[in-house]
Amino acid sequence: MYTAILSAISSISSIFSKLFEFKKAQIENQQITEIIHDKKDYKKASDIAEQIISLAQKYYKQMSLCDRLKFSKLSNKFYKVN
Repeated sequence: MYTAILSAISSISSIFSKLFEFKKAQIENQQITEIIHDKKDYKKASDIAEQIISLAQKYYKQMSLCDRLKFSKLSNKFYKVN
C-alpha cells in the first residue's frame, strides 16, 4: 500500500516537473518568435526608408544648402548602418 502511495506521489511530481519544463520551453519559443517578427518589421521599415530617401533625392537640387547637407549626411549614415 505504501509503495502505491509513493508511486502516485512520484508520478504527480513527475507530471508537475514536465509541466514546468513545458512552460519554460514555451516561454523561450515565444521570445524567439518575437525576435523573428521584430527582425521582419525592421527589414520592412528599412526598405521603406530606402524608398523615402530615393524619392527625396529627386528633389535634392530644390533643397536649401543646409537641407542638402543634412540630407546627404543622414542618408550616408543610413546606408552605412543599413
